Amino acid sequence: MTGNVAGEKMIGTNSNQIEQDESVNVSQYIRTLKRGKWYVLLITILCLALGSFVAKIATPIYLSSSKIKADPQQPNANKNENYVASSMIFLFYNTQYEIIKSRFVAESVVDDLDLVNEYKKNQLNMGQSKATWLNKLKTNLFSSGENNTAKKPRMLTDNEIKVMLASGISSKLNVSGGQKSQIINISYESPNADKSTKIVNAISKAYIQFGLESRLAEVKNTEKWFSVESAELKTKLKDSENRLQTFRRNQKLVDTSQQQRDSNTRLMSLNNQLIDSQTQLTSIEKQFLQVIELENNSKPLNSLAAVMQNLAANDLVKDVAQLTRTVDELFERYGEKHPKMIKARSALVTAEDNLNKEKVKVVAGVKNEYKFAKLQVEDIKGLIDSEKTAMQQLQGINFDLNSLEREVENNQRIYESFLTQMMVTNINNDFSGSNVQVIDYATVPNSPIKPNKLLIIVLASIFGVFLGMVLVFTREALNNTFKIPETIEEKLALPALGITPIVKKQKGGAIPEKQYLDDSRTPFAESINTIRTGLLFSNIDNPPKTILVTSSTGSEGKSTLAVNLASAFSQLGKTLLLEVDLRKPSIAKSLQLQSKLGLTDLVMGSVTSADTSFKTDISGQFSVIPCGSVPRNPLELLSSQKFDKVFDSLKNHFDYIILDGPPTLPVSDSCILANKVDAVIFTVKAEHTKIRVAKEAISRLRKLNANVIGGVLTVAEPNKMSYYGDHYYSGEYYGVKPTATNE
Repeated sequence: MTGNVAGEKMIGTNSNQIEQDESVNVSQYIRTLKRGKWYVLLITILCLALGSFVAKIATPIYLSSSKIKADPQQPNANKNENYVASSMIFLFYNTQYEIIKSRFVAESVVDDLDLVNEYKKNQLNMGQSKATWLNKLKTNLFSSGENNTAKKPRMLTDNEIKVMLASGISSKLNVSGGQKSQIINISYESPNADKSTKIVNAISKAYIQFGLESRLAEVKNTEKWFSVESAELKTKLKDSENRLQTFRRNQKLVDTSQQQRDSNTRLMSLNNQLIDSQTQLTSIEKQFLQVIELENNSKPLNSLAAVMQNLAANDLVKDVAQLTRTVDELFERYGEKHPKMIKARSALVTAEDNLNKEKVKVVAGVKNEYKFAKLQVEDIKGLIDSEKTAMQQLQGINFDLNSLEREVENNQRIYESFLTQMMVTNINNDFSGSNVQVIDYATVPNSPIKPNKLLIIVLASIFGVFLGMVLVFTREALNNTFKIPETIEEKLALPALGITPIVKKQKGGAIPEKQYLDDSRTPFAESINTIRTGLLFSNIDNPPKTILVTSSTGSEGKSTLAVNLASAFSQLGKTLLLEVDLRKPSIAKSLQLQSKLGLTDLVMGSVTSADTSFKTDISGQFSVIPCGSVPRNPLELLSSQKFDKVFDSLKNHFDYIILDGPPTLPVSDSCILANKVDAVIFTVKAEHTKIRVAKEAISRLRKLNANVIGGVLTVAEPNKMSYYGDHYYSGEYYGVKPTATNE
């Protein structure tokens, strides 16, 4: 059968290894979106409605703009001044942007358009419109008492209103352009189209006026400064001329050319001596630095060039080496305390002391020689400085005379230049040209620029789709339950034996526990056959005979699986369904068994034979032993030797025994039974059992060396599973479309 073939393919998976595909599975993302398509659609509709509402109630904003031309070069009557550095142009336009957006210019606009009075009128009209019936009612209710004496909010002064309106204009003003061209664009946004136009034109006008006033004030300040400075320069020029005349009259000049030539000769000779002394100092300094380095690092002085070149030191080094070899030979021959050894070692110590003293002498000689050479260089430098001073004294008179003449010449030049600049400034003061002019005045806009209703609706739709997708993926990530059999293999490291589809439980109709008994050809029965095939092929040579069905917690479909699996095994041989859930038994009620006796009575000895004391056969080779009387301590009963004897007897009597066990986590009964059976089947309820809970249950069973042979996904809906995988899981495979859940 197709179900058996599919079961064989799943059993072929290695139960000890799980292959995890880390590559991005686009198809899996698409299936996730298909599962949550209604969430995405709902959120998109909500965002679309919200975007439409926002677009509808949004206040229309109008944009007015004007263009002005700003020349970095100020207008000047002098046409020769035409050059402006590129770096200054960059700074110029950035400065103009700040000026246009300044509060000073905005306040000029407020004054020009009389916006303060307009603001007061608007506030008065707004206050009157707010006097609704509710406000009147409040006034009537609280017209007496403390409310009459309550302080009214302080009214803003005209200056405060002016500053507030100016700040609002500056914040909504946009200035751009310049740098690559001389055009500056000024734009302003406002709900009032006519007002925005007036403000932009007023801004352009105020900016031009600001430039003219600034330049005029600068020219006036420059003219005043030139007047003061020129008077001071004239006085300074006269003083320098008087000093020059006095110096020429009083100073006795002598010809000092021969003295200067002698001084130059002596200075040249001293410079040559200085070069020789510095060369010698450099040579000696190398040895001195080597000595300092060896002394600072506490290293031996043998490698020092002066030591190596010293004949006495070389002879002592040879003596020390010879005595060292002698000591080594005597030590090997006689030992440390022999007289010859003592004499030789004493001679070695004396030679080493002499060598060290000689090294000290050499080092001291190097240091003294370095000090002498350094002192000689300093002396020569002193002589050179003295000679230079003498030469300067000879040249002093000529230098003073030249200095006085240059001073007079410079003062004359500066004074004449100041007179020229002052004349130019006087001319510019009468020149009223501006470097800024309006190219395009602002006109009243015909349509608003905001809001873009279509864009808002489109963005709201896109955001809705994106938000819906995020929520769907978040919901999927947070849903840590089992949805498909592959999840059992991935998370629990167990072979997926199959699934039990969801079955509708109806009054007076088919009972889920009796699905296989009622009809062994239904899709549900095929899924049970798949699980049975997986169990048989789990160990072909020695298939399990006793099988425990358990779960992590209650209500996960284990009893339904146990009953129907026992029914399936009864097709192969004599099979017993043994109910070992002694705490909450349900088999007798589900299968409508009349006998009240069961496993507990058999173990306790209340009956002696399951075959003769009560009827257990349901149909054919299928027998059932329910719980019977509920014991006080089920764990002790299942752990007893009596239970082992009864269980061994039943194993001899039946070919297959399916044990309907209790859940693993709430009680320890299944952990005890797991070591008494050949295999354990672990059930998880689709989209209900938490992965963490199932892992804990499997871990508990494995710690007790239970043979957990595989897992089964119960109460599964094939039509939902088709979203997670291939067409194998689609509802059409099973021939029916299940409609309700079953425990």
